[in-house]
Amino acid sequence: MLSNSCIAKLYITENLMALSSKAVIRSIIASGGSFTRKDLINIHIEKKGTELKKHSKKSQKKSPSASAKDLSVIDSVLRELKSWELVNAKAGRYSVKNSLQAEGRFVSRKGGGIVVSRGLPEIEIRREDAGGAATGDTVLFTLYDIRRGTLYGKISSITNRKNHELTARYSRTSQGLFIYTRADSPSGPELCVERKRLAGDENRYRDKYMFYTMQLTGKSISGREVCVPIDSYHQNDESGDFKRICCRHSLPGPHGQYSELSQKNLPNDKGSPRKDYRKFFTVTIDGADAKDFDDAVSLEKTDKGLTLYVHIADVSSYVTPGGELDSEAFSRGTSYYIGNNVIPMLPETLSNDLCSLRHGVDRLCLTAEITFDTDAKPVFSEFHRGIIRVNKRLTYEQAHELIASKKITHTARSLRTMNRLAEMLFASRLKTGRLDLALKDAVLDYDNGRVKSIRYAERLTSHRLIEEFMLSANEAVSKFIKETGIPSLYRIHEEMSPEKFAALKTFLKVYGLKPGKGEDTGMAVQKVLHDVSGRENEQVVNLVVLKSLMQAFYGTTPAGHFGLGFRDYTHFTSPIRRYPDLIVHRCLKSIIDRAKPPYTSEELSVIGEKSSEMERIAQKAERDMVKLKSCRLMKDNIGNEYNATVSGIGKYGMFITLHDMPIEGMVPLKNLTDDYYLVNEDDFTIVGRKSGRRYRLGDTVRLRLSEVDPVMMRIDFETV
Repeated sequence: MLSNSCIAKLYITENLMALSSKAVIRSIIASGGSFTRKDLINIHIEKKGTELKKHSKKSQKKSPSASAKDLSVIDSVLRELKSWELVNAKAGRYSVKNSLQAEGRFVSRKGGGIVVSRGLPEIEIRREDAGGAATGDTVLFTLYDIRRGTLYGKISSITNRKNHELTARYSRTSQGLFIYTRADSPSGPELCVERKRLAGDENRYRDKYMFYTMQLTGKSISGREVCVPIDSYHQNDESGDFKRICCRHSLPGPHGQYSELSQKNLPNDKGSPRKDYRKFFTVTIDGADAKDFDDAVSLEKTDKGLTLYVHIADVSSYVTPGGELDSEAFSRGTSYYIGNNVIPMLPETLSNDLCSLRHGVDRLCLTAEITFDTDAKPVFSEFHRGIIRVNKRLTYEQAHELIASKKITHTARSLRTMNRLAEMLFASRLKTGRLDLALKDAVLDYDNGRVKSIRYAERLTSHRLIEEFMLSANEAVSKFIKETGIPSLYRIHEEMSPEKFAALKTFLKVYGLKPGKGEDTGMAVQKVLHDVSGRENEQVVNLVVLKSLMQAFYGTTPAGHFGLGFRDYTHFTSPIRRYPDLIVHRCLKSIIDRAKPPYTSEELSVIGEKSSEMERIAQKAERDMVKLKSCRLMKDNIGNEYNATVSGIGKYGMFITLHDMPIEGMVPLKNLTDDYYLVNEDDFTIVGRKSGRRYRLGDTVRLRLSEVDPVMMRIDFETV
C-alpha cells in the first residue's frame, strides 16, 4: 500500500487538470513494487478532492464526470502495462517489474529516438530524455508515459556504447576546456576536450567550419563527456561525408583478422553429398559495379513444364556457428551501402571471393529446384547442397538488351525463356493480392569520388526477372521449412492495420479513388494502384500507400508477407549480405542432412529482433547519405525555381519532392508569408486562414530554393 506521506509528496500540488497516464505511472513507480487498483483510485480520485480543498473552495465538490474519466485513465494504463508484462496481477494485487526499468538498444531519430527492447514495442525517447545516447548504444531506461498505445521512456544511463566515435563542431572555450556540440544532435549534451591535451595546436580545433571526429574517453567534466579529437575535415569537404554518416549511425568499421580465415580457407563441408549443377547453363545478373554475387539461376525445360534452379552462395559452409566470423556477422546484421561505399557483413575474402558465385570458377551453393507447370504454377520443390560454375556474368543492362533483342545465341534464347516464366509469375502474384508499388530508388552518380548527379533508378525487364525468381525461391524454402515444423526465421509483413487503412481511404477520397468493396485489404489496395497507374498523382498515391504499410521484420512465426501476397515467405537468397539468410541456410541444411535443428525458437527470436534493428539502421543511414548528397548538389542553386509535388504534410510545413530528380525538401510554414496558414494533418492540407488558399498532398507546386544547410541536412523552399 502507498503511504499517506508518499501520497502527500506526489499529489498535494496535483493540478486541476484531468488525470494523465504519466501521473498514474509515477504513482505506480512510487509504490515500491506492490499496489492495488483501489490504491490508485484512492490516490487519484477519492483523495484528489480532499487535497484540492486546501487550495481552493471551488474544489470541495468533486465532478462525477471527471472521476469517470480518471478511472478510465487508470484502467487504460493497467491494461497496457499488463499486456506488455510490465506489471503482474495476482489476487487483485499488482507487482511492478523492475520499477518499470528495462534495457534496450537506442536508435537515433529526428527529435530524439527509440529504444528497441526485447518483449516490448518501440519505446519513444524525446530529445531531452536521450541522455547523450547514440545509435547502437545499450541503454537503461524508465517508462514514464503511455499515450495512444505509444510507450515513452527516459534514458537513465548508457550501459554500453556501440561506437565510441562521433562527429562534433566547435562551440566555445571555457575554463581550460574546448566545448563542442554534437553535429547531428546540437541540442544534446555537450562534449569537451581539455585544452592542455591539444599540445599547442589549438587553432586547428576551434574552427566553427570544421567537423571533428571525436573519440569518447568514458570520463566527464562538469557534466560534459571528455573526448579526444582523432580526425577533422571542412564542412564543405565531400570526402568526409562517409565518415560522418558512419559516426551518426554508429556503423561498424573495417573487418579485423579472423583465425577461421587462416586455416587454408577450407570450407567446413560436413553433411549430405553435393549435387553437381555444372552441366546446366548458369548466369548471374547483377549491377555493373557488383563485387559479391550471391545468386545465380538456371532453367531447364521438361515434359511437364520448366524447372527453375536458384543457386545461392553456400556461406554457411565457411562461417561456423558461434565462431568469430559468425559473431561479427550477427553484430553487423547486414551489409551497409552508403553512397559509393560498402561496409560488408562478411570480410571481402569471403564476400567477394570464396563465397561469391564468380564467373568461370567452381563454387559451393545451396540450390532450390522448383518445377512449374505450363501455367507457371509450382508443382514440386526440392533443395540440395550443390556445386556450380557460372557460365555468364551479366549486368542488368546487358540482360535487358538480350531479352529485347532477336539474337539467336544460347544466352539470348535462355534469357527470353526465363523472362516468359518471370512474366507469368508476376501476373499470377498480382491475382493473389501483391502490391506492385510504382516507386523508384534514388541513385547517386559519382565522378572521382564526388557526387555529380542524383536520379531515379531505371527498372528494367531483367530486374523483374531476378526479383521473381528470388521470390519464388524464398516462398518455396519458407513453405518447406514450415511443413517440417523445425524452428526457423521468417520474413513477416503484417496486414495493414484498420486505423491506417481507414486513414488511407480518407486520403484517397480527395482524388475520387475507392478501394474495392468486398475484397481483402491487399486486393482492395491493389485496385487503387491499378486505377492510379499513369495518372499525374500516381507517385504520391503510391508513396502514401507505402507509408500506410506495416514495417516488415524477422520473427519465428510463419505469418506470411502482406505486401507480396505470400502466405509463406522468408529470406534465403542473400546470405553474403543478410544475416537472417545465413540462419535460414543452416535451418534448411539441418533438414537436408536429417540433423538436429540448429536453433531453438528463443535463440531465433533474439536473432530476429537484432537483425530487424540493424536493417532499420542500415536503411536510415543509406537515406541520410542521399539527403546529405542532395544538399551538396543543391547548395549552389539558391534562387532557382523548380516544379515539385507535395509529398507530405506536417505541423511545421509541407514536404516536397522535385519532379526532375529524387530530391526532397520542405516548405516551412514561416516561408508561406502571404497569409496565416493552418495545418490539418488529418485532411492532408495546409489552408490560408484569410485567403482560403490550400496546399494539398499530391498537388504540383512551383517553388524557389531558399536555403540549403548540409550541416543539418536540410533543404528549404518557398512558394513562387
